[in-house]
Amino acid sequence: MLPEHLRTQLFPEQTAANAPSPRLSIVELIHANQVQTMVSRTAAAQFAHTHGLNLIDFHVVQSVIALGDDQETATPGYIARGLSLSASTLTSILERLVRAGYLIRERDSADRRRISIYHTDKSAQLMADFYRQLAAQYEAAFEPADDSEVQTHTAFVCELGAANQRVVDEFEKSGENLRSATQGRAALADPQASAEQLAHDQAAS
Repeated sequence: MLPEHLRTQLFPEQTAANAPSPRLSIVELIHANQVQTMVSRTAAAQFAHTHGLNLIDFHVVQSVIALGDDQETATPGYIARGLSLSASTLTSILERLVRAGYLIRERDSADRRRISIYHTDKSAQLMADFYRQLAAQYEAAFEPADDSEVQTHTAFVCELGAANQRVVDEFEKSGENLRSATQGRAALADPQASAEQLAHDQAAS
């Protein structure tokens, strides 16, 4: 159920003749999906902690494991884009995960500038254990459903993933994500200077 404070912001004094856009049912779907995502992240974090990893470490391993056999090999650039990590941050994470035996980092023999990241048996086992942990509760939730119905739900979740990816693509195409991140870091470092710069930019526009 959509909280009232969000409903008020999204649909101020809507009438039947003035149908809301987006639809209330779509916004409720977005809200349910966002809540589910937050709970899923918490479950992943708790699981990661039991294996001596933090959530970002776990997501890096996930991003490598998630690539199918028919997809390109993971690279630092691919991982950094997918998780919105800086190159320097990712480098330290990769070094830690390689030392722990979860990932392998190799230079391409044909192009020494290219670095490929591979999963190991240890990381595959880690992810399999996580899936088993989730499976017990998913089985209980979908116990009445047959395999065909579960596959329908899976296709729907994949559609949500594709829609979210299109939002990511829109941000990357506009470049607004990079500008906002830079401004945010500047505001944290020097709030007064950031406020003055914002006022200058608004006056110039």
